[in-house]
Order: sequence, then structure tokens, then C-alpha cells
Amino acid sequence: MQHLTLEQFRATVAAGGVMAVTLKAQGAVFAVQAETRRGGDAVLVDTRRKQPRMFADPRKAMMLLRDMGIRDAKLDTQSWRPEQADMLRKPRPAAAAQMKAAHEAAEIKRTIEAAIKQADDPKTIWVSHDELFTEIEASLAN
Repeated sequence: MQHLTLEQFRATVAAGGVMAVTLKAQGAVFAVQAETRRGGDAVLVDTRRKQPRMFADPRKAMMLLRDMGIRDAKLDTQSWRPEQADMLRKPRPAAAAQMKAAHEAAEIKRTIEAAIKQADDPKTIWVSHDELFTEIEASLAN
């Protein structure tokens, strides 16, 4: 089986060297395989790792094929195991912590902006520090 990078796959398609394309399921992901005019099979591989390029969403693979000009492709779901998708997802606790911190920061920002808006309002009644604590002490005494 021949390994083709995205650039090589595009060139082969443009030259008319691809006769048929199959999206073949392997667990929860799909690989793009092609039958070439030379009579051999080819698989789309990742440029860096030279491993088959996997698509968790077959729609993404179909969009890529459509962009290359391929309008007819076979879908082989014989080995499809969608329940394995959770095993492929990497846990991202750091991202969850970052998201929580971002939400907390946004809430603090909203509070500060509301306080600034209230302070800039000409209808705001200002009370001195001493008056405020005198009122607080009086309310706590009751």
C-alpha cells in the first residue's frame, strides 16, 4: 500500500490517477483509502508522522475530498465502533481550569464595570467612611 501525503494525494487526483476512494472506519475514526490507476492502493497519511490521517468526523473527510474534486466515494463502516470515541479523547483538566478562571475573571470584570458605572452616575449619593460605619454599627446593635 502506497502512503500519500495531502499534497501528493491532491496531485494524484488532479492527474486523474485516482479511480475510487473509500472512507474506511477503523474503530471510532475514518481513514481515506484510494485505488490508483497503477492498480495499487494508497492511503492518505499525516505529513509529519507518515501515519494514516484519521478523521473522527467523516464529514470533514468528505469535505476534503469534495475540495479535491472527488464527487464519488464509498463508505466502509464494517469496523466502525463509535463507542470507542471517548477513548480517543484526551482529558483536558488544564483547559477546564483555564475556562473556570476565565469565567471568574469575566464575572469580576462585570462587577467592577457595574461599580464604575454606578460611581460615575450623577445620581449616586456618596457617604463618608465614618458615616457608613456608624450606620453599620447602629444596625448591628439592633
